[in-house]
Amino acid sequence: MKKFTFRLEKVLKLRGHTENNAKLELGRAVSALSLIENKLEVLAVEQQKARENRFSGGSSLPYLREYDNYLQRLDAVKEQLLKDAAEASIALEAAREIWIEARAGLKVMENLKERKFTAYRKEAQKEE
Repeated sequence: MKKFTFRLEKVLKLRGHTENNAKLELGRAVSALSLIENKLEVLAVEQQKARENRFSGGSSLPYLREYDNYLQRLDAVKEQLLKDAAEASIALEAAREIWIEARAGLKVMENLKERKFTAYRKEAQKEE
Protein backbone atom coordinates (compact mmCIF):
# COMPACT_ATOMS: atom_id res chain seq x y z
CA MET A 1 0.00 0.00 0.00
CA LYS A 2 1.24 3.48 -0.78
CA LYS A 3 2.35 5.90 1.91
CA PHE A 4 -0.26 8.22 3.47
CA THR A 5 -0.39 11.65 1.91
CA PHE A 6 -2.75 14.45 2.80
CA ARG A 7 -3.65 16.31 -0.35
CA LEU A 8 -4.42 19.50 1.52
CA GLU A 9 -1.10 19.61 3.39
CA LYS A 10 -0.20 22.98 1.83
CA VAL A 11 -3.50 24.43 2.99
CA LEU A 12 -2.89 23.02 6.46
CA LYS A 13 0.56 24.62 6.59
CA LEU A 14 -0.83 27.92 5.33
CA ARG A 15 -3.52 27.92 8.01
CA GLY A 16 -0.90 27.04 10.62
CA HIS A 17 1.19 29.97 9.47
CA THR A 18 -1.85 32.26 9.56
CA GLU A 19 -2.69 31.10 13.07
CA ASN A 20 0.88 31.74 14.24
CA ASN A 21 0.82 35.25 12.78
CA ALA A 22 -2.52 35.93 14.46
CA LYS A 23 -1.11 34.66 17.76
CA LEU A 24 1.87 37.02 17.42
CA GLU A 25 -0.42 39.97 16.74
CA LEU A 26 -2.51 39.03 19.76
CA GLY A 27 0.64 38.99 21.87
CA ARG A 28 1.62 42.41 20.58
CA ALA A 29 -1.82 43.79 21.41
CA VAL A 30 -1.67 42.35 24.93
CA SER A 31 1.80 43.81 25.38
CA ALA A 32 0.71 47.25 24.19
CA LEU A 33 -2.24 47.32 26.58
CA SER A 34 -0.08 46.10 29.45
CA LEU A 35 2.49 48.81 28.77
CA ILE A 36 -0.19 51.50 28.87
CA GLU A 37 -1.60 50.09 32.12
CA ASN A 38 1.88 50.15 33.67
CA LYS A 39 2.31 53.78 32.62
CA LEU A 40 -1.03 54.59 34.24
CA GLU A 41 0.10 52.98 37.49
CA VAL A 42 3.35 54.95 37.50
CA LEU A 43 1.44 58.13 36.75
CA ALA A 44 -0.98 57.51 39.61
CA VAL A 45 1.92 57.16 42.03
CA GLU A 46 3.49 60.33 40.65
CA GLN A 47 0.21 62.23 41.03
CA GLN A 48 -0.18 61.06 44.60
CA LYS A 49 3.35 62.16 45.50
CA ALA A 50 2.79 65.52 43.83
CA ARG A 51 -0.42 66.10 45.78
CA GLU A 52 1.27 65.14 49.05
CA ASN A 53 4.24 67.45 48.41
CA ARG A 54 2.22 70.38 47.10
CA PHE A 55 2.38 72.42 50.28
CA SER A 56 5.75 71.23 51.54
CA GLY A 57 7.86 73.62 49.50
CA GLY A 58 6.31 76.83 50.63
CA SER A 59 3.16 78.77 50.23
CA SER A 60 4.22 81.41 47.72
CA LEU A 61 1.75 82.00 44.93
CA PRO A 62 4.21 81.27 42.06
CA TYR A 63 5.19 77.99 43.69
CA LEU A 64 1.56 76.92 44.10
CA ARG A 65 0.80 77.90 40.48
CA GLU A 66 3.69 75.76 39.28
CA TYR A 67 2.38 72.80 41.23
CA ASP A 68 -1.13 73.36 39.91
CA ASN A 69 0.22 73.48 36.35
CA TYR A 70 2.19 70.31 36.99
CA LEU A 71 -0.90 68.54 38.35
CA GLN A 72 -2.92 69.70 35.35
CA ARG A 73 -0.25 68.34 33.04
CA LEU A 74 -0.34 65.00 34.86
CA ASP A 75 -4.12 64.93 34.49
CA ALA A 76 -3.81 65.62 30.75
CA VAL A 77 -1.28 62.81 30.39
CA LYS A 78 -3.61 60.51 32.33
CA GLU A 79 -6.52 61.36 30.04
CA GLN A 80 -4.40 60.62 26.97
CA LEU A 81 -3.25 57.32 28.45
CA LEU A 82 -6.85 56.36 29.19
CA LYS A 83 -7.78 57.09 25.57
CA ASP A 84 -4.80 55.03 24.41
CA ALA A 85 -5.85 52.21 26.74
CA ALA A 86 -9.35 52.21 25.26
CA GLU A 87 -7.93 52.04 21.73
CA ALA A 88 -5.52 49.29 22.73
CA SER A 89 -8.37 47.35 24.30
CA ILE A 90 -10.36 47.57 21.08
CA ALA A 91 -7.31 46.45 19.09
CA LEU A 92 -6.83 43.57 21.54
CA GLU A 93 -10.39 42.36 21.03
CA ALA A 94 -10.00 42.58 17.25
CA ALA A 95 -6.74 40.62 17.40
CA ARG A 96 -8.38 38.04 19.65
CA GLU A 97 -11.24 37.56 17.17
CA ILE A 98 -8.80 37.15 14.28
CA TRP A 99 -6.81 34.58 16.26
CA ILE A 100 -9.97 32.65 17.19
CA GLU A 101 -11.01 32.49 13.53
CA ALA A 102 -7.53 31.43 12.44
CA ARG A 103 -7.38 28.77 15.17
CA ALA A 104 -10.78 27.42 14.13
CA GLY A 105 -9.67 27.18 10.49
CA LEU A 106 -6.52 25.33 11.51
CA LYS A 107 -8.46 22.98 13.77
CA VAL A 108 -10.82 22.08 10.92
CA MET A 109 -7.89 21.13 8.70
CA GLU A 110 -6.21 19.15 11.50
CA ASN A 111 -9.42 17.23 12.14
CA LEU A 112 -9.82 16.51 8.43
CA LYS A 113 -6.26 15.22 8.23
CA GLU A 114 -6.83 13.03 11.28
CA ARG A 115 -10.00 11.55 9.77
CA LYS A 116 -8.24 10.88 6.47
CA PHE A 117 -5.37 9.19 8.29
CA THR A 118 -7.79 7.06 10.32
CA ALA A 119 -9.51 5.98 7.09
CA TYR A 120 -6.11 5.23 5.55
CA ARG A 121 -5.13 3.12 8.55
CA LYS A 122 -8.40 1.15 8.43
CA GLU A 123 -7.88 0.51 4.73
CA ALA A 124 -4.32 -0.65 5.41
CA GLN A 125 -5.57 -3.06 8.09
CA LYS A 126 -8.15 -4.46 5.68
CA GLU A 127 -5.46 -5.15 3.10
CA GLU A 128 -3.34 -6.97 5.65
